[in-house]
Formats: sequence, structure tokens, C-alpha cells
Amino acid sequence: MLALLVILFMILLLIVLPLAHAGELAPGLGESLVLTALFSVAASALALLPGLAVAMWGRAPGRGLAAQILYVPAVVPPTAVGVLLLGSVTAPGKICGWLGVDCRYVSEALYGLFVNKPAGIVLAMFVMALPVVYAVFDGALREVRAEAYFRSLGFGGLRLLWLVLLSLRRAAASAFIFSFLRGFGELGVLLIFAAYPPTLPIYIYNSWLIYGVGPAVTASLLTMAIGVVSAYVIRLWLSR
Repeated sequence: MLALLVILFMILLLIVLPLAHAGELAPGLGESLVLTALFSVAASALALLPGLAVAMWGRAPGRGLAAQILYVPAVVPPTAVGVLLLGSVTAPGKICGWLGVDCRYVSEALYGLFVNKPAGIVLAMFVMALPVVYAVFDGALREVRAEAYFRSLGFGGLRLLWLVLLSLRRAAASAFIFSFLRGFGELGVLLIFAAYPPTLPIYIYNSWLIYGVGPAVTASLLTMAIGVVSAYVIRLWLSR
């Protein structure tokens, strides 16, 4: 009974009542969806091997605490992550200033490469995807002994990582899918670090600011529908 009440409550709160405000969509939804998907695919693919590497490395005695650093982006406000990324790309000029060297051009180059640029979106999504990928592989490695098997055959380094990744195809697919979906919800870090070109979270935010509640609600409902359907399909696939 409690489960049914929770489901009905969420449907009422996130679907039925917001429908009263639904209005015409603002232009650009299709473009933002495609851009978000492309950037999230790139970031999720890039995060697979690093996330697996840290999950394997962190299983050794005394390394578990250090490996948890990958959880940091998941447990602090995304706006804080955005601020820290912005501070990182502007830091070289400041550090050089402390050393009496003028290298502002380094910060300017990094700023021009990442801030409000496609590379910045991929970097931000990559940082936010790492906790998801790490968590999936960390759990999978507790149940699978593929690493020990391949090490016994003399494999190491990147070849070992690649073989373990191939042996954990189900976990790798889960890590990729969940980190891919995570990319659709990163407003805070993108708003501060890479708001252009506009991804889906930025599109909804701009719709709210420029066109009002109606277009923003409609875009949000469509986005939620995509997320619910995707999550259900993933659940069916994982339960096979």
C-alpha cells in the first residue's frame, strides 16, 4: 500500500499537477537533445577505462579511501563542481603570478578552449560520469575474479584493463548507460562552466528565464518521459 501511495504521489507531483502549466515549446529542443546525447556519449565512453582503473586499483589494501575521491562530484553540489572547474582553467595564470612569471596566455588559452565550449561540456560530463562508472565497476569486481585470472596469464597495464573491461561487458554497458543518462541532468556544473552550446538542462533553464513557466514545464515533462522510458527499458535489459 505504501509503495502504491508513493508512486501516486510522485505522479501527481511531477506529472498531473504540472500539466496545468504546459505551454508551447520554446525553439531549440531538438538541437539541445541531440547535442546532449552526443556530448554524453563521448563523456561516458571516455570515463569507462579510468573508472575501471580506479575501481581495480582501489581494491588493494589501504587504497580504498583514496579511490573514494571519485565520489566527490556526486556528493557535492554540481554548482560547486562547476566553480572548481572554472577555477582550475584560470589557475595557471594566477600561480605563475605568484612565481613572478607572466603566463596569463595559458589561462586565456584554457579558458577559450573549455569555458562555454564543446570541450568544456565533455569535460564537465566526464567528471560527473566518473562516480557512476566507478560505482558500477567497484560493485562488479566484488563478484567477478576476472582481474586475478588475467593477471595469472601475465597481462598488465592497459591490456589488463581492456581485457577486464571486455569480460565485464554487462557491467560496462550498465556503467555507460547510467553515466550517459546522468549527462542529461547536469545543470549546475554546465551553467557555470559550459552553458554554450546549450544542452538540454540549459535549454530548460533558458526556457524558464526567457519564455516562462509553460514552455519550461512542457520541456521538462518531455524530458521526464524520455528518462522514465529509458530507465524502464534498462531495467528490463538488466533483469534478463
